[in-house]
Amino acid sequence: MNEAVRFTPELERILALPRRSADGAELVEPLTELLSVTDRCPGKPSGPYSLCDVCGAPMRLRPAQALALHDIGTLVGAFCPLDVGQGKTLITLLAPYVLDAQRPLLLLPANLVQKTNREREVLARHWLIPANIRLLSYEMLGRVQAAHELELYRPDLVLADEVHRLKNRRAAVTRRVSRFMHDHPETRFVAMSGTIMRKSLLDFGHIVRWSLKDGAPIPKTDVELEEWAAALDERAPSGSDLRRYEPGALLHFCTPEEIAKPANDVTPVIAARRGFQRRLVETPGVVATIGNAERVSCSIYVRAITYNVASVTERHFAKLRREWLTPDDWPLSQAVDIWRHARELALGLHYVWDPRPPEAWRNARRAWSAFVREVLGRSRTLDSELQVAQACDAGKLDNTTLEAWRAIKDSFTPNTVPVWHDDSALAVCLDWMRKPGIVWTEHAFFAERLATMSGCPYFGAKGLAADGSFIDDADSKRSAIVSVDANREGRNLQTKWHRNLVVSPPEGADIWQQMIGRTHRTGQSADEVTVDVLLGCAEHANAWRKAIASAKAIRDTTGAEQKLLLADVEWPTDEEIERFFGARWG
Repeated sequence: MNEAVRFTPELERILALPRRSADGAELVEPLTELLSVTDRCPGKPSGPYSLCDVCGAPMRLRPAQALALHDIGTLVGAFCPLDVGQGKTLITLLAPYVLDAQRPLLLLPANLVQKTNREREVLARHWLIPANIRLLSYEMLGRVQAAHELELYRPDLVLADEVHRLKNRRAAVTRRVSRFMHDHPETRFVAMSGTIMRKSLLDFGHIVRWSLKDGAPIPKTDVELEEWAAALDERAPSGSDLRRYEPGALLHFCTPEEIAKPANDVTPVIAARRGFQRRLVETPGVVATIGNAERVSCSIYVRAITYNVASVTERHFAKLRREWLTPDDWPLSQAVDIWRHARELALGLHYVWDPRPPEAWRNARRAWSAFVREVLGRSRTLDSELQVAQACDAGKLDNTTLEAWRAIKDSFTPNTVPVWHDDSALAVCLDWMRKPGIVWTEHAFFAERLATMSGCPYFGAKGLAADGSFIDDADSKRSAIVSVDANREGRNLQTKWHRNLVVSPPEGADIWQQMIGRTHRTGQSADEVTVDVLLGCAEHANAWRKAIASAKAIRDTTGAEQKLLLADVEWPTDEEIERFFGARWG
């Protein structure tokens, strides 16, 4: 029998927090009047979303926006897991005015800086947006030269858009924000994201604390939060020493009826998740897409597309499965390497180091990497490999491993070369692109080859194509090939396309939520958003299963609607996939 979550003073505090039932509708008119301006643009509101008929900016707050700005003003912070299309950008730009912040800092992905600057200029024609908001990307803050940036600037308000970028507490950027909030607990914090949870409560527990301080519906200690996560997560927390916990005292979040008469498909874990969800979203300062959401009127249809591959790909898969060898006979030693190479082979490509590194070079690099991981795992001040190296040079750490690596490092220069062996997946994409739509890709080499063959643009880093054009300005009459990493956040593509093709299905439900949310959002005029998925190997099928399981856990824990679970799905059975794939199944 697993250990159960205990009843503690922290749980008692959280159970006693006030709850609210208002959805913000009554705040829309007074806050719109208070925060808007009327003399900077001659436009008038038009359509169901009150968009300016001249510049396209919203001229009326939505209930979720009004509620968020109310809570920010009264509680001096907020945690807002709002769905895509709910107007998070306007909230972040108005929050500094509401709080009269003198040094507001807006953190956001580098890919969204240009878009946000464009939107800020337009929104300022209708709203009281301060001119002193500083934009800083998570990528820039994570660099070594920005190690002291927060202390130097000393923001009195931190606004974190796409705040899930801070979920990994081991990442340099999260360490820096965490250290700053610990040293300056008076700093106000507003967190915004449509995909706040990927796998665990640990993805966002620390962010809720920064936002709501003593009013957070999350334990104040990491130890207790880990116990909750071990009970509520789909799997035990990664990197934790804890095994699965029974919900135990977390069932206090449930109603007596839920405990006495659980539904057939509701286990104690699911009941505890749903009880915690209510406690979370009903807490003042938490503004979530629950009840007050503006529903997207169109449906979602997801369909798997299986395809045949050339005999050379089948031979490569046979070698990978049976011998753990790449096509050029390079031995693999970790399951994650098998996973990565299988996803590449299914698309007709693989990568090789040409030439392969000498064994002595590989061993030295492996030892140094292990040393860096160990140091970062226990350090409160070091955030990156470069900082570990600097500490070794300063005599603060043993530099034996670093010196051994440096002695051989320059003797070999890695040269990664992509190799094509099969155009089968490309042919499927080209056929699909006869009608306009978005092709979502994770491999730049695949995307660039597809762009060359189709004549359609590939929008990579920062939403830019090779000719410098921006994805927001793309021609809706043609298909667009886009990088998943660079374009799944913050893009408003619903007025251009309603068809999607996902080339390599991801495991994370959060990534699916972001991708589908680019076209399935308010303003979509099509009756249906379609999502076709290339299904080429066992790793693709397993990724789909994990994404569905993750989506259910996220829905039950946070209450956030998951687009994967709203969709009508046409998907082959495991038996059909295994029979069709052959060697690609494993």
